[in-house]
Amino acid sequence: MPQARSRSRPSKSMLGLDAVLVATLALVDELGCEAVSLRRVAQALETGPASLYVYVRDRHELMALVLDHAVADVVVPDENAGDWRIRLELLVGRIVTALAGHNDIASVGLRDALPGPHSLRLTEELARLLRTGGLDDDACSWAIDLLGQYMYSTALENAGAPRLPQAAAADRPGADTTGPGADTTGPETFTARLDATFRALPAEQYPTLRALSPRLTGGDQDARAAWKLRVILDGLLAQLPGRGASDRGASHRDDTTPPTPT
Repeated sequence: MPQARSRSRPSKSMLGLDAVLVATLALVDELGCEAVSLRRVAQALETGPASLYVYVRDRHELMALVLDHAVADVVVPDENAGDWRIRLELLVGRIVTALAGHNDIASVGLRDALPGPHSLRLTEELARLLRTGGLDDDACSWAIDLLGQYMYSTALENAGAPRLPQAAAADRPGADTTGPGADTTGPETFTARLDATFRALPAEQYPTLRALSPRLTGGDQDARAAWKLRVILDGLLAQLPGRGASDRGASHRDDTTPPTPT
């Protein structure tokens, strides 16, 4: 009776949802959200697209889960970090940083993406901190929505335009990755072009924009983001009965000055 031949290589390990999410997030990092498809994810995992339907119903659900996976490692600040507002600002900053580190994954959050377990954990803490700050349930609920829009949009701004690898860019018809046709949508390049646009405006037609031109694109990204968040929180606190700008607390009274251009 002939002996069964051993395989030349071990069989592939069983797929799992975590492996699918890791592979998908890696594709987002490399290509951007729009380029991610179930077929591409399956190719990265060396399997067929049909096998992914064991874990997700469709691409929409997959991307929502990947968005959730992107914030899995965000640590909630403990009480030693400071009062409720300091901890909230820290938490929001950590979420923005986590999202901005994965290309344009934050764009998924601006669409209809149901929250996963990691997002729910962080949202629960945001809501708890807002309540601790004295917001009523209506204001707290709407503030969660407002802070979500802030976090996703700020993460997209900090991440810049979706990155396209040189090899993929070269595959586009007529693409030129070195000459005048090269991609100029990177965050630093775009900021420089926007600044040049404002500075070139005729002062007689756009006097205000010309006067503001050094500041419209100036300032550190982190400083701009922190200023926006402070303005949002100050506005929320101003809604509290009997509370005004003078009651926000000494530690935040001088923090509403916009960042100066660098």
